[in-house]
Amino acid sequence: MPITESDLDSLNGGNVVTTSGDKIGSIGQIYLDDQTGEPSFVATNTGLLGTSQSLIPLQDATIRDGDLVVGYDKDMVTNAP
Repeated sequence: MPITESDLDSLNGGNVVTTSGDKIGSIGQIYLDDQTGEPSFVATNTGLLGTSQSLIPLQDATIRDGDLVVGYDKDMVTNAP
């Protein structure tokens, strides 16, 4: 079940994690699809001291214990263009 706009309140202060529980970064700005209004991307700070920012698609993402679980590993996110 995709993340909905009503799910966003439960994400305040959480982290973006992999399916195995590895932290990618903290949850930042959530970007909504212009046409549907549904969440489509999340920004997360990555890198040394969180100095880089990455956008991660929310396709197939879930919420677990206040964290956003995405289907991408940390290397894929941090090495993406």
